[in-house]
Amino acid sequence: MNAEPGKDVRFWRLALLLVGLLALGLAVWVVVDGTGGDWQGHQEDFFARIGVKQARVEVRQIRACTGEVDRCVSCHLGGERDELRDPKVPHPHRAHPKDMLHHQHTAQRIACSACHGGSGRALRQTAAHAMPGGTELDPLMKQPHIQASCARCHLPGAVKPADRLLAGARLYAELGCAVCHPLGAGGRGGFDYGPDLRTIGRKSLAYLKTSLSDPLANFADSTMPAFGRTFEENPEAEIDLLIFLESLVLTRPADCSQRDRSDYLLDQACASCHAGSGGKASGRFEHRCPFILARKDELRCANCHPQEIPKATRLGGGFCPRIQQERNRCSLCHEGR
Repeated sequence: MNAEPGKDVRFWRLALLLVGLLALGLAVWVVVDGTGGDWQGHQEDFFARIGVKQARVEVRQIRACTGEVDRCVSCHLGGERDELRDPKVPHPHRAHPKDMLHHQHTAQRIACSACHGGSGRALRQTAAHAMPGGTELDPLMKQPHIQASCARCHLPGAVKPADRLLAGARLYAELGCAVCHPLGAGGRGGFDYGPDLRTIGRKSLAYLKTSLSDPLANFADSTMPAFGRTFEENPEAEIDLLIFLESLVLTRPADCSQRDRSDYLLDQACASCHAGSGGKASGRFEHRCPFILARKDELRCANCHPQEIPKATRLGGGFCPRIQQERNRCSLCHEGR
């Protein structure tokens, strides 16, 4: 006949049982919380609105070309329906404004959160519309800050709706930000360099604004000048710069990015295409760099070479001193160059 188990054995058995029940309860809570939220009611309302009596209510998601899993369509089912574009239709049922850019994005599997920010996997509105890891509404949800998202796949100025993003990049250069926060390879090397602004992670708008107006508030040892007075008479310019700063920390997807399509041109001297009489480029070639186009009359080769533009040579790479001074701005768009 076996002896009765000791009190300590019974205690550890009971403790193990309680831990197991706690782990099971936690697992159930994670599953319920992960699939619960506002989406079920939104889907039922949507199907009732379009007159569909029998429809499957389920979590809907797509795997975007950016590699992200996006579940925004679990609530926003009417994004492509023309009859739901009326502004009187409430969200989340209202269709996305009809434009060619939106059509191209959906055709290329560019998911909602890739442009509108937020947490694409979340199924509760408070989490889905918030900055990842926080509760504050993601500024990328609204214009003009949504333009920062364009920089994930496009160079600033490469797409027309990103005019504020481009203006912010120009301000970054004009205010001398790149002196201490260079955007070239390594992100360091300025006169009194600060952190690499591409690696600091996403910050709130309040934090970024404070960093511009009163840098000491966020970092007591900062030697950065305050730009508060710079934007007193032009607050829209401050928003432009904030949009550019927001764009620097967004991930750059490899599969559907168009940012590196023109990188090879950075290594080419102007004379590679513009040599000879008049310096006219041959073939179907058109400048697209907004920085060059904005100053094309000033940077024209014929200003110094009125007769004939010499050919590019290996010695010196064919870059004239005047152009060489401008090449440090390339890193504003072509990061790491």
